[in-house]
Amino acid sequence: MRSSIHDLNLLLLISLILCVFMLCHPLPLPAVALTLLIILLNSMILCWIVFLQMDIRKMLLFCQKVRAGNYEQKPVVLSRNDEIADLNQEIATMKDYLQSMHSAKSQMIQNISHNLKTPLSVIMLSCEMLLDGDVEPTQVQPYYRQIYQVSEKMLTEIQRLLDLNRINHLITLNEPCTQETQMKELIENRVEAFAPFIEKRKLQIELALYPVTFKGKAEHWETVIDNLLENAVRYAETTIKIRCYPQSLAIYNDGIRLSSSMIHKIFDPYVKGEKGKSGLGLAIVQSIADLYDYRVIAENKTYGVEFKIIGKGAVK
Repeated sequence: MRSSIHDLNLLLLISLILCVFMLCHPLPLPAVALTLLIILLNSMILCWIVFLQMDIRKMLLFCQKVRAGNYEQKPVVLSRNDEIADLNQEIATMKDYLQSMHSAKSQMIQNISHNLKTPLSVIMLSCEMLLDGDVEPTQVQPYYRQIYQVSEKMLTEIQRLLDLNRINHLITLNEPCTQETQMKELIENRVEAFAPFIEKRKLQIELALYPVTFKGKAEHWETVIDNLLENAVRYAETTIKIRCYPQSLAIYNDGIRLSSSMIHKIFDPYVKGEKGKSGLGLAIVQSIADLYDYRVIAENKTYGVEFKIIGKGAVK
């Protein structure tokens, strides 16, 4: 851009000099008028280029500050209404997006650290007590069980984090997927796997499943069903309903409705729910939906909440 504008400036200056040189010699009246017109046009273009360079320098300085991590600066104000102004607006929007991503990343790192630090502290304290001999022989087994359970929880958290990272990486590759998953059989299998938890909470489950296929790998859709079912089992009061139609999957629970602020960020990583639970489950659901060109939404019903996965070409 710098060399192009510089070359254009040089060309215009040479043209102006030639025009002025021509005016110093006797010329027919039409030639004089044409030369003056060329000088006027060249002068206007030069002025436009000067202002363009000033605006570009402002935008460049703005981008450099954003790259350095300064997200608090105000957007550049341009006194123009053209493609350069559109580009400036897009840069400002990109800055806001980067700022939100930076905040989300910082919050996510903080939450990950907390979610790993707490169980590690439990493990270290239990091990310390066992090593120091502060535990009666008859009480050793519960400590081992606690260490195992906490370690298992940590492993699950790490695996979910790796899954989220892997799915997001697949999204960036944007590779076409030719695989399909039989959703009816998959949902029935996952409901059977969750049966002990459903029975423990004395919940009723209602199924309305059509023999449909969704684009994508079965292992990914299994992860989606597991996360949505786990969420439903956790929050449901009495009933869970699962409906699966062509290009549409809905899992409803009659538990606590989402607040207006929560419903817009429920799929962000480590967002804390109404019962104080936080994690990556719903973030993974959204990433898998995005990977296969579906969209996932949360809707408050008269009683409870429904999570829907809909093909982006389907009617809501």
